[in-house]
Amino acid sequence: MLNARWVSMVPAVGLLLVLYGCAETSTQRMINANDHNGLAEYYTQQAQELREKAKQWEFTAEYYDKHSEPHGKTEPAQHAAHCRAIAENYVKAADEADALAQEHRAMRPHGMIQ
Repeated sequence: MLNARWVSMVPAVGLLLVLYGCAETSTQRMINANDHNGLAEYYTQQAQELREKAKQWEFTAEYYDKHSEPHGKTEPAQHAAHCRAIAENYVKAADEADALAQEHRAMRPHGMIQ
């Protein structure tokens, strides 16, 4: 009885894997459809999310600056510097997302308002 269950599950699992492998992401659909307005909105949203993450890392760095007691082998100043480096990387990524959004806004068909 147990073997029959496994045998009947194999096709179902296989079908799920095939469908998952064939699924397009929303950005892939927008690219394929030349949906520059949608892509501009997507990259703008990504930039906002990345900037929020940068703020969170900056907040963590400030925490280490204010609480100077050692945390293990690494000094708080080192922790703060590490957090700030991560925040800077998020800001750079956000700037790149903004640039992509601007590029896609420029590619919108003429006469489209947004």
